[in-house]
Amino acid sequence: MYLRYFSLPLLLSGAFASPALKHHHFRRETGDWDYIIAGAGPAGLIVAERLVEANKTVLLLERGGPSTYSSGGNLTWDYSPSAPLTLYDVPGLDTALFETDMSFLCDDTPVYAACTLGGGVEINAMVFIHPRQADFDDKWPQGWQWSEMSSAAQKLYARNPGSDSPSVDGKIYDPTEYNILSSFLDTQEYHKVSTFADPNDKYRVYTHPPWNIKDGERAGPVRTYLPLAQKSSNFKLQMHTTVVRVTREGSVVTGVEVKNTLTGVTSIISVSSNARVILASGSMITPKILFNSGIGPSDQLSIAANSTNSSNFPAQKDWISLPVGHGLKDHPIVNVNYTTFSNLTAYDFNSPPTSDNELYLSQRSGPLAQGVQRLLFWSSFVGSDNVTRSIQGTTSVTATDTILVKFYLTHGLTSSGRLGLSADGSSISILDSPYFTTSADKEGLAGFIDDFNTAAKNSTILKPQKNISGAESLEGYTSGLHLVGTVKMGCDDGRTGGSAVVDLDTKVYGIDNLFVVDASIHPDLPTGNTQAIVMVVAERAAEKILALV
Repeated sequence: MYLRYFSLPLLLSGAFASPALKHHHFRRETGDWDYIIAGAGPAGLIVAERLVEANKTVLLLERGGPSTYSSGGNLTWDYSPSAPLTLYDVPGLDTALFETDMSFLCDDTPVYAACTLGGGVEINAMVFIHPRQADFDDKWPQGWQWSEMSSAAQKLYARNPGSDSPSVDGKIYDPTEYNILSSFLDTQEYHKVSTFADPNDKYRVYTHPPWNIKDGERAGPVRTYLPLAQKSSNFKLQMHTTVVRVTREGSVVTGVEVKNTLTGVTSIISVSSNARVILASGSMITPKILFNSGIGPSDQLSIAANSTNSSNFPAQKDWISLPVGHGLKDHPIVNVNYTTFSNLTAYDFNSPPTSDNELYLSQRSGPLAQGVQRLLFWSSFVGSDNVTRSIQGTTSVTATDTILVKFYLTHGLTSSGRLGLSADGSSISILDSPYFTTSADKEGLAGFIDDFNTAAKNSTILKPQKNISGAESLEGYTSGLHLVGTVKMGCDDGRTGGSAVVDLDTKVYGIDNLFVVDASIHPDLPTGNTQAIVMVVAERAAEKILALV
């Protein structure tokens, strides 16, 4: 057991607060802030720090509590509870987070979402893939093409570069699976690359996993941006604070309605004249805030207006019709297990050898300085609609002589869906599935898996454990938890029949001082995991917002 869990505030934080603590009286808080930001995930933290750096005053609101040791987290490692580490900090212990009570998860989303300081970056598998040029140039609007994004990317990488050899001693540990699988991929005309040195090469390539790890510990904006903001008197981080909605007078946001997740007390934070509010709560919670603010499709606003949480909901004449929740995209994952013909053992992250624990504690080195993945690969195919789609394979050892390959359908997929409110308005639901809604997506990924399996069967290196078709494998797909597009950015104003909710400055159409900077504004999926591109876009969003008069 890895957990020693002492913090009462964490036990009560976020969605897991006792219903007995919920109240419905309001009080008004004042404060002369230039910016109020809802959500201290990766986008919110980066934008907040860049605004503070520009001498703006910033109030950053976070629904959850602390995560890392440096932020005040108390989820300590049972092996060494006095060490300045939490389960969030140690890369090899990321799965141990899910052996806790998981109070860091939101309870109002249809798939996993993190309600803790740092957001999903603090609980994910740390795969950190620098976006390639095509990830922006294919479907992002002008001002957000790679030629405009490259400088924002370099700003991020200067602070938070990622690493494919994260152990401080420079060694790569537990390489057997990499050696086995790379030898198989070599027979299939794949070649080795560094995703950091050449992020654009994504056809028949493989690599050591690129991780969001720095100095042997989980990286991300909680470590690489937040401490810089906290040095300034212009900055305040307020945790255990759920943003319910923005209140407004017509097109001007005048307040932010919040609920203290420890006491249940609801209040409204006044928004000063000329101040701005920025939503950075992610692709599921940001739409919920907008729905509760009278911004979205009429069917969703009707649900919000009739919910038990509608005390400050705007009058119907002030509703703004925008396609919030539409355009939902995600990377679907299809899991396939392969048996190897080599002596392969699974590293036991639940009970590491004492020598590995000590190596990590003393030097931030060894297997615990790495994530669970051992090799990543990419390729692509042209679908029946002549659209090129990318495939990512993420691999790990799950049992003796067993390699799990997670096939992700990524950049170029054409399926999309829709998010909306549950019937009582209390949570977010997937109204229309975003997975395999087009035949080209479904047939293409199934065919790719069939080809991969055929090559494996004909090799002397590995073979699929089940004799099923790619189409049958797709029946067990899971969410990649990489949701984007629900508050899409674009030039085509959604109020007049377009698909966009925010303009090219990330400002919500029809509102003078409301912005969105998280993954919900992304008009397309990247070739790899989303955390790196979310951070790059946040850097660019900060530039755009600061450039406005």
